[in-house]
Amino acid sequence: MGNHRLNVTSNLGVEERHKTVLQVAPDRQLAKFRHGVLSEIGFYVVSVHTESHAFFEISLGRCGILLLCHQLRPASREALALFFHEHCPEPFIVAILAHENDHCPPETHVRVVHSEAPAPLVRVFREKIAA
Repeated sequence: MGNHRLNVTSNLGVEERHKTVLQVAPDRQLAKFRHGVLSEIGFYVVSVHTESHAFFEISLGRCGILLLCHQLRPASREALALFFHEHCPEPFIVAILAHENDHCPPETHVRVVHSEAPAPLVRVFREKIAA
């Protein structure tokens, strides 16, 4: 038996994919807050709390926008961004940073510094809708 690679493609339409957010955040309260904020402005949000669950969702074709929490380890953010970028059509990656000079994966399209106020994150996602 040879090695076979299973390619999974999303059955979501382009418009649905552009409004689907896979949020990876270890802190459940913070994830719930961001989930609510993004849902209110018209996004379909899937929140996961572990790197392994995020890899699973991406492998199932959960593509569109990847939102990486500032609380993830740098190595986890790097691995997830690369996997998402390689497996999703038209990937868009948003990294939330702990501070302005925080490291983020090179595949990142937009950087947002963590804030208690949702305005910076909402602005990024509204611009994404308008694009």
